[in-house]
Amino acid sequence: MNPTADPAAPSCPRCRTPVLLVVRHPHTWHNRSGAPVHGLRESVLCPSCAPDDPTAAALLALLALLGDGDGPPPDPPEPLGPHLYAWLAAVRARTPCAAALADEESRWRAGEL
Repeated sequence: MNPTADPAAPSCPRCRTPVLLVVRHPHTWHNRSGAPVHGLRESVLCPSCAPDDPTAAALLALLALLGDGDGPPPDPPEPLGPHLYAWLAAVRARTPCAAALADEESRWRAGEL
């Protein structure tokens, strides 16, 4: 798989490598008054940042097996759904680091983002 094949592919917010997959999923948080705020959250599958995550590694391995169109896929290819579901479940279970959020907010307030 050639992650640089599509110049229009979005880039990873951490390393700026073109990502293989972007998913939007429901996300709810509580504002200062305690009221729930419902929305969508975007997560990316980056071939550079994700190999250390076991659920991402399985999905990356399957995507690599499916190839970039330069030959037939493996016979029969593994179903993508279970790997995608496992990765997304792991992504949704992560909680943001308070220090990273505070740093991002200060960069945003300074006009750097």
